[in-house]
Amino acid sequence: MDVKKKILFILPSLRGGGAEKVMSTILKFLDSSKYEITLALVKKEGQFLKDIPEHINIYDLQVNRSRYAIFKIIKLIYRTKPNTVFSTLGYLNLLIAIIRPILPKNIKFIARESNTVSIQNKREKYPKLFDFLYKSFYNRFDIIVAQSQYMKEDLVENFSIITSKIHVIYNPVDIDTIKIKSTSEIELFDASKINLLAVGRLSYQKGFENLLHALSQLDETYHLTIIGDGQEKENLLDLVKNLNLTHKVDLIGFQDNPYKFMKQANLYILSSWYEGLPNVVLEANSLGLPAIAFACPGGTSEIINDGVNGFLIECGNIEKMVESIKKANDYRFNINIIKESVVTRNSVVNIIGKYENIL
Repeated sequence: MDVKKKILFILPSLRGGGAEKVMSTILKFLDSSKYEITLALVKKEGQFLKDIPEHINIYDLQVNRSRYAIFKIIKLIYRTKPNTVFSTLGYLNLLIAIIRPILPKNIKFIARESNTVSIQNKREKYPKLFDFLYKSFYNRFDIIVAQSQYMKEDLVENFSIITSKIHVIYNPVDIDTIKIKSTSEIELFDASKINLLAVGRLSYQKGFENLLHALSQLDETYHLTIIGDGQEKENLLDLVKNLNLTHKVDLIGFQDNPYKFMKQANLYILSSWYEGLPNVVLEANSLGLPAIAFACPGGTSEIINDGVNGFLIECGNIEKMVESIKKANDYRFNINIIKESVVTRNSVVNIIGKYENIL
């Protein structure tokens, strides 16, 4: 019998973000006959905890921020003696890169990057410091997983990351589970309306203010539902009132099952200023729902095949968004081709195989 490889995954938490969702899917589908998997969480919380298989041992580091977990992480690595340490999300990855020299030399370290770093750093309090840290320490990882070619090029060009260290692996989509969860006997939308859907954290990155401005230029037949919570909620609610959109918009908060909404919507809208690789577009496409998206920095343009599974529009161009929403309403998308685009590239079998290759 082959000895199982010991893999230690380290995440801040399993709250409801795209990176956490991807990691829960990876952990769910990795072959337990090949790997002895341990999961360390800076704080054991989040909606995706319930998706972690029972055979995976979870360590709760019981702190609120990644920087407070450093000594516990060091101790855990020395105690569990993994073959590979796999971390994700920027702060945590940076901390592990910084302490790498004091960790065992025989361990492989893999970082999965969850966003377009050069743009994300601009949103930090000290952007130049974060740029310096990435340039100085990130090459200490043996492998860096980027979600898109755009992210890979960003790491190479802006942070001098060694090209051979970076593996582009698109995000997995659990198509079978999404299909099951998308079933609903309840009509979630007014069938007399053209129902637009957006899902994501209510944050600056997601650009929902642009979507609301676009909606204000559409007639009464259009209705928008936004799924998600976040720090921009009050600002968005104020904008809804100021634009007189109260009757045309529903902000319904975080939903454990957004797929039943995707199944019944007419069109998915991605208004983000930047992305790594937007899982929600892949998930919407897996149900045959076409998407309109800004061609902003990140991997979105690697998903949308214009006129096939949606429309790409100039980043931040609200007028183009309005035009494309109207165009999509009359456009004949082939639902089966939209679904097949996800099956071909993002199926769990395909993507998990790529992760197993680097593990």
